[in-house]
Order: sequence, then structure tokens, then C-alpha cells
Amino acid sequence: MPLAAGTRELDRRIAAVALPATVGLLTEPLYELCDTAILGHLGTRQLAAAALASRILSLGHATFVFLMFATTASVARLRGAGRDRDAAAEGVTAAWLGAAIGMGAAAVMLVAGRPLIAAFGGRGGVARDAWTYLWISLAGYPAVLVVLAGTGYLRGTEDTRLPLRIAAAAVAANLVGEVVAVIVLGFGIGASALTTVAAKWGAALTYAVVLASRARTLGVPLRPRRAPMAGLLVVGRDLVVRTAALLGTLSAATALAARQGATALAAHSVAFGIWQFAAYLSDGTEVAGQALVAHSLGRGDSEGARAATRRLLWWASWLGIAVGGLVAVARVPLAELFTDDAAVATAAAATMWWVAASQPVNAVAFALDGVLVGAGRQRLLAVAMLAAAAAFAVAATVAGLVGHGLWTVWAPLLAFMVARLAPSLAAATGSVGVGVGVGSSPAA
Repeated sequence: MPLAAGTRELDRRIAAVALPATVGLLTEPLYELCDTAILGHLGTRQLAAAALASRILSLGHATFVFLMFATTASVARLRGAGRDRDAAAEGVTAAWLGAAIGMGAAAVMLVAGRPLIAAFGGRGGVARDAWTYLWISLAGYPAVLVVLAGTGYLRGTEDTRLPLRIAAAAVAANLVGEVVAVIVLGFGIGASALTTVAAKWGAALTYAVVLASRARTLGVPLRPRRAPMAGLLVVGRDLVVRTAALLGTLSAATALAARQGATALAAHSVAFGIWQFAAYLSDGTEVAGQALVAHSLGRGDSEGARAATRRLLWWASWLGIAVGGLVAVARVPLAELFTDDAAVATAAAATMWWVAASQPVNAVAFALDGVLVGAGRQRLLAVAMLAAAAAFAVAATVAGLVGHGLWTVWAPLLAFMVARLAPSLAAATGSVGVGVGVGSSPAA
């Protein structure tokens, strides 16, 4: 096939996976935004309580996202090798594993919930409402992990449209349910949490039906398999370490901003919100990297994996430049959109220069995460994230000694992303090689 035609085909496959995945990823924060918008009508206490409980819940969600990543890579690898039945069995096993982990995590959080609320600063009425929101929301934990498993399976088949439709339907159902329960019927914060739980279980049951249908079509039993479950847990160990290092670094950055006062913390929060939104925009290439690289390696096509990697890096580079440019141009109106405080807006707009400058680095780093997960290099990702966290600590210490201001938080964050990118780039482009381990399952 001529190079131009091959590039066009790669672009088509990348777009088919990345664009719906990006839109789907952007629906994820909408659960919390719906709760925020509705609870704002109840009062500041309820709004603060929901924000506190959601922050605690999100730690667990982020920790267990490995289930989606590992399932995507493993399913894509198996399908590339022509083992569709094993791929379906992997999806079924991942769903069972997600349900089991979700129940265990919910039990742990029921015990740890109140101490965590206190540790995060919850007091009095805010703490009571936060606990109400938290314990009800924990009923949705198994559903969240089943959704992660089901999403991973469909992404591994390069189907990102169905996850998008399921996510959009769940968010819409959640919004309608909250409007009826809280605004029309006048129920409180518990009803808000309950409608979100119901929406998440609706999505989980939809994925269960999809997985069961695929399994029946291929003659796969609806029971978990021991070997895939063990493999997913091994991959999960490395990705949990990676996620913990990431969350620890971002939490440390927030703590450093908080030490500079309320204005600095508010400005940091605005800038970090834009940083996170930009990350969701870039994560579609990560999903494409997981699916395309794993599929190529599954069929023994190392050159195809390298070609997909090169093209993904091209996409990610231009996406990072475009998003960075938009943030740089729109930084002042963006800051003013989030706050009426002139001092906060000025500080946030200045900080967004750092947000803009980091986008090309971030976009390429996220794409490489997908490439290396697809190649079964989760251990490398964990080590790279730990090294990057150490780089952040060193850079933050030095910056704190020589100056003051939010640049002492954001310059170390940029150093963190560069340190995270460097080993991944070396591994994916040749010094280690994405082709290492061809024929083995990424979940092995």
C-alpha cells in the first residue's frame, strides 16, 4: 500500500477511535457538574458537602481506572491475534472483577468515609451532608467499575461510539432525575446522590447486556476466567502505582498553592480546571494508542505498531499546539468566566501562560501513555511517573527557595510533565521499542 494511502487509513482509524472517545470523556465530569448545578439551589452548605464527598469519591475512581486501560489493551491485542472469543471472555472477566473490586472498595470507604471527610476539612453541617452524599454514592461504586470494564472492552474493539451514547444517556437521565427529585419534589442532598447512583447502574446494566450479547454470540460462558483476572490484577498493580504518583503530585501542587493564600489558591484552581479540561481533549489519542498499538502487536505487526505510534505523535503534537494557542489567546476571558474577583482573575490569567506552554508536552505524553499501555509497558509507565514525581519535588523545592508566586507551582508541574514524557518517548520511539513483547498479552 502506498505511504499516502496508509497514512490516510491510519488517520481514519485514529479519528474513528479518538473523536468519539474525546466527546465521551468530556461527558464524565458532567455527573459532578449536574450535582453542582442542582445543589446550588439548595444552599452553600449542601454544595460544599457534595464537592467534598465528590473529591473523596474521585480518588477511588481514579485509582481503579486501570481496569479500563488494561481491558482495552488486552482485548485489542487478542482481537489482533484473531482470538475474538478470548477477547469477549476478557471483557466478561473484567466486568466481574470490576463488580468485586467495587463492592470491596465501597465497604472500605464506609469505614473510612467519616475520617476522610474530617481529614479533608469537613465540619459540622457540611460534614453531616457530605457523609449522607458519600454513603449513598458508594452504592454506585460497583457500577462505576463495571462501566470502566465495559468501556475498556468496547474501546479494545475500536468501538468508541457506543460508550459515548451510553455515557450521554446516563448523564441526561441523571440530570432529569435530579431536577425532578430535588427541584420539583423538594428532596435534599441524599436524593441528588441517589439519582446519580441510579444513572450509573443504568449504564452498568447496559454494558452487562452488551457484554452478555457478545459473549453468547461467540459461545463464551458468562463466568470469569482465572488467568485473565490474574493478568488484569498484575497490570492494575503497576497502573495503580502510576495513578497514585500522579494524584500525589497534583495534590502537592494544590497544597503549595494553598500556602500562598486564598487568592493564589483560587487562581490555581481556575488554571488547573482549564488544564484538566485540556487533558480530556487530548485523551482521545491515548485511547487510540491503546487500541491501535495493541491490535497491531496482537497480529504480530511491529511495523504497524510503530507506524501508528508515529502518526499518533503527529496528531498529539498538533493538537497540543492548537489547544495551547487557544488557551494563550483566551486566557483573560477564561479567567473572568470563572471568577468576579479581579485579583483572582489577574493571577489566573497570568498562570494560564504556563497552562498554554504545557499543552504540547501534555498532549504527547498522554498519547504515549496509550501507546505504552497498548504495548504492555505498564511497569515503565509506573517507574516514569515515580521519577517525574521526584522531579516535581526537586523543582518545587528549588523554586520555593528562589521566589514566590504561582510560577513556583506551575514551573515544577511543567518539569513534572517533561520528566514524565522523556522515558516514554524514548521507549516508544526506539531506545526500548514498542515491539518488545509481541505476541504476549499486555495483561500477562
